[in-house]
Amino acid sequence: MTEEKAKKIVVASTVGAVLLVVILVAVMVYQLIAIGVENKRKNEYENAIAEYNRLIEEGEDLLVLRSKKAWIVRRARELGYISEDQKVLD
Repeated sequence: MTEEKAKKIVVASTVGAVLLVVILVAVMVYQLIAIGVENKRKNEYENAIAEYNRLIEEGEDLLVLRSKKAWIVRRARELGYISEDQKVLD
């Protein structure tokens, strides 16, 4: 093997190695970005789930509150179903 042929092999190997490293770094950066985006999306979903669970709990509390007789009578008076002079049956 001549010296010129050896230099060509070394240069070709170096270029191949550099291209491989560049491609691997590009894939790694892409994967890191994809992981970051996925984590952000996961956090958004977890926050939405927590918000909906809070709303469900508030809705249950509101349902219990509005099931009480005093609230029902007051709301009926507001809507005009019971006048002030009528007696509320117990």
